[in-house]
Amino acid sequence: MIDREGIEQAPDQIIDIADWPVYKDYDVFPEGARDKTLRVCPEPPLFRFCLPGHRYLFKEAIKSAKNPGQPRHPDQYWAEVIAFRIGRLMGLTVPPVFVAINSATNEPGTVNEWFMDYPGSEDERYFPGGDYMQRLIPGYDRHKGREHNLTTIIMLSRALMRNNLLAHDWKPYWGLCLCFDALIGNTDRHQENWGLIWSNDGPRARLAPYFDNGTSLGHELQPKKMQRMMRDPNELNAYLHRGEHQMRWAKGDPRRLPLIEGVVRYCEHYPEVRPILIERLSQWHEEALEAMLLNLTRFDMPAPFTQSRAEFVAFLTLTRRERLLQALEN
Repeated sequence: MIDREGIEQAPDQIIDIADWPVYKDYDVFPEGARDKTLRVCPEPPLFRFCLPGHRYLFKEAIKSAKNPGQPRHPDQYWAEVIAFRIGRLMGLTVPPVFVAINSATNEPGTVNEWFMDYPGSEDERYFPGGDYMQRLIPGYDRHKGREHNLTTIIMLSRALMRNNLLAHDWKPYWGLCLCFDALIGNTDRHQENWGLIWSNDGPRARLAPYFDNGTSLGHELQPKKMQRMMRDPNELNAYLHRGEHQMRWAKGDPRRLPLIEGVVRYCEHYPEVRPILIERLSQWHEEALEAMLLNLTRFDMPAPFTQSRAEFVAFLTLTRRERLLQALEN
């Protein structure tokens, strides 16, 4: 991944993808619950933070099953943008995500930068985690993913490292992944939302940047529920307690891995990762988070990011960070 640090989208720089060409023959991208199209940034780009000729995934809000064509959570797309920016506060490698709209349909969403095929990069191939889960677990149901588990992922990572096929240390990678997901409340790190990028020169692999992070940050909560959670500790605690990773610790476990407990359990097995996570959680101040969220309220978009939701996302994220740090430092 090339250096994409320091990129910033201002409120008056909303991307309109109506005239962006669809990539080859892929009109609708098949993975996930949200409608997506794979687009190509035109040359020259309207804004400097976009890469001409590069692929971007335009993602809309999840559509309602009861009201076809209508979004179930019309402002969910903001969670993807915020997760990217929180990931950057933590110093993580997260593909850029920008606020966008399709003016032809007035559909708001995000454009998510494809994390391969950058200018001047070597020839690489991407394989989603589901490919490996199917190979390692006989009869693995890729549609339901109920046997998705961290123990098998660790076994795969160890084997790659042992055979000198992995270009970086997998222990911090998965520790940071669990920590990031726990911080933003991401419950969607299933087998299609991680993968390996293989270089044809070697061959060697690297684990993909943390992508598809939008099922997070309380996006599903209505305003009245948000306000109650900010006033009532019992309601907040119940919500936080329900949060689980989209994987079990081991294949036969009856329950998925709780968000914060999963991070602590991982660090009990790999204690050298604990100080890395503490440092990444501590290196940014709450003012940086609040300023970032306030800036997003200035974007003039359908289903805007409201002041009340900005306050709630800050409250929720800072509460999760405090509890993560308490759990890791004790």
